[in-house]
Amino acid sequence: MKRFLALLLTALLLALPGCRQPQPKTDPAELYQGTVQPDKVNLFFLSVGQGDACLMTFPTGERIMIDTGPFESRDKVVDQLHALGVDKLDAVYVTHGHADHTGNLLTLVRRFDVPKVYYGGTEGDYGELLDKVRRRGAAVAPLPEGDAFAYGDAVLTVLSPLSNRTYDDINGSSAVLKLSYGENAALFMADATAQTEEYMLFRYHRAELSADVLKVGHHGSPSSSSLRFLRVVSPALSVISVGRDNEYGHPAPEVLLRLGLTGTRILETDQVSAVQITLDGREARVVE
Repeated sequence: MKRFLALLLTALLLALPGCRQPQPKTDPAELYQGTVQPDKVNLFFLSVGQGDACLMTFPTGERIMIDTGPFESRDKVVDQLHALGVDKLDAVYVTHGHADHTGNLLTLVRRFDVPKVYYGGTEGDYGELLDKVRRRGAAVAPLPEGDAFAYGDAVLTVLSPLSNRTYDDINGSSAVLKLSYGENAALFMADATAQTEEYMLFRYHRAELSADVLKVGHHGSPSSSSLRFLRVVSPALSVISVGRDNEYGHPAPEVLLRLGLTGTRILETDQVSAVQITLDGREARVVE
């Protein structure tokens, strides 16, 4: 019965406009051959297997990472950054303490001269990792609700975790970040859960959560991405950072169906070597 329901959901999804491509476009093992567009904000969602890693570049020349991917993707992440002309990062934001998001943090700090590392959740979630980062010479600071970081005209704001709420697990207390640039917005949900989403729906107005680009929560896990939340965000583009044939079955068919019902275009990092999206302050565009 479960298999039948999964097949039914998948069939319904594929019948919806703008849904995911059924076959990968390229081998994710290949390095992305695109280039940074210097007059725009560039979002590069790297294919790192089952994990998250997003390079963000700004017209000011500053470059940051949100999460770093699992350790197994270390060589690919380094090679990819070099291929995109990155030899220095201005900051790294790690959303929570799980290894598929923090696995290459020390490598990036060491090889890309990172001066600042910001972290979501509590320092205890990271074991000795943040102390090792400090010993490498980087400043380390938490990401409390409401903190904002300006990169020219672009602003990165911490929407969650909320200071007056209690979360069930590390995923729920992930740092949720929103990038605003002119009329554009991108929402990075890390591994946030449905509990996180409910708290955010109660705390924020619809306009504060709406975004052109959504980094889908928890690799497309069914414990995230409620239909109510997705309809409020109403993204034109949704990126799922996920490993091919992963043991968790991500992205879940029901999540793909919910996304499809919103009319968003779904992009997955297991199908391409990187997803590149540009923001010019008015429009979010996928670089094909």
